[in-house]
Order: sequence, then C-alpha cells, then structure tokens
Amino acid sequence: MVSEQNSNGPKWESTSTRSEDEAEVGQDPIETANEGDFQPVVAEESVETDWEALASSRYDQLLRLQADFENFRRRMDRERDEIQGRVAETLLGDLLPVYDNLERALQYMPNEGEAKAWRVGVEMTLNGFLEAFARMGVKPIEAQGTLFDPRFHEAVQQVESSEPEGTIVQELQRGFIWNDRVLRASLVKVSTGE
Repeated sequence: MVSEQNSNGPKWESTSTRSEDEAEVGQDPIETANEGDFQPVVAEESVETDWEALASSRYDQLLRLQADFENFRRRMDRERDEIQGRVAETLLGDLLPVYDNLERALQYMPNEGEAKAWRVGVEMTLNGFLEAFARMGVKPIEAQGTLFDPRFHEAVQQVESSEPEGTIVQELQRGFIWNDRVLRASLVKVSTGE
C-alpha cells in the first residue's frame, strides 16, 4: 500500500492490489496507478492527555516501588542476621564441649612439680575461651548458691543440705547465655532443705 501526501492537500493511500515490486522499474508508482486506486486517509481524532493524572499515577508507582525496595532490604537484613545467628549458635555449641574438657582437666590436674607448668597452660587456654566467649556476648550462667530457675538450670539430683529448699548446692556443668538465649542450661544439684 502506497501513501502519498500533497503538501497542500490531504494524505492519500493506495488501494491498488499491485505491489511496488510489480511496478515497472524506473516508473513512478503514482503515474502507473489507476485513478480509483487512491482514497483519502481520515486522521484519528487526537486524544487529549491528562498530564496531571499521569504524573500522579507515575508518582504513586514510584512510591510503591520505593516502599517495596525498602521492605526487600529490611527482609534481606533480617534473614542475613538470622543466618549469622544460627551459624554463631552452632559454632558456640560445638566449642562448649571443648571448654568443658579443659575445665575437667583443670579440676584433676595436680598443682605441683612438672604438672604445675601444664596447669598454668590449661588455665590460660580456659581464660582465653572465656575472653573469646565474652567478646561474642556469651555469658556463663551463675548457679552455685542461687535459687533453682528452670529457665537456666537443669536439676539432675536433689540432695539433703542445710541450704534452703531449691538452692543450688553444686554445679556439675556450667551453662551459658548468648543474646538473651540459653545456649546450654547449667546441670546442677539442688537442696531439699532438710
């Protein structure tokens, strides 16, 4: 279909079934067209655009996208913190038995002769663990002489003692708190008060 427009007149469109490829080479398609092949093209009515409504709509879209991105960023931060917390909790849980073994070794190690040098080394290692735990926010649970609290202590035995009932008389294994969560409860013996 061929369109032609006279500079002063309306735009015309060809309705001829002959394509431009079929026209003879070197001939102007307008000259070879039949007189009934051209019909005027009616221009579509121009559509008025409400620029204020469009701007308001785009601004609303921008605000929604900005809010969505902020929510996405917060969610990613929260998920990252949760993952880091789980990894740290697992690592700390794996280190607690090592700490326990050093503490037990210190309990049964002699304090004289050659063993004294070994004892000093084990004490330094144990203190290093406690300092590292403190830097990570891990705190030991106080047990000896305090009242039994099932949130922080696990009673493994009740014993007769002059202490009031429910008082912890011996700590068998130290418990630890990390970020206000119990990593491990203290294993304790509790007084019956008799």
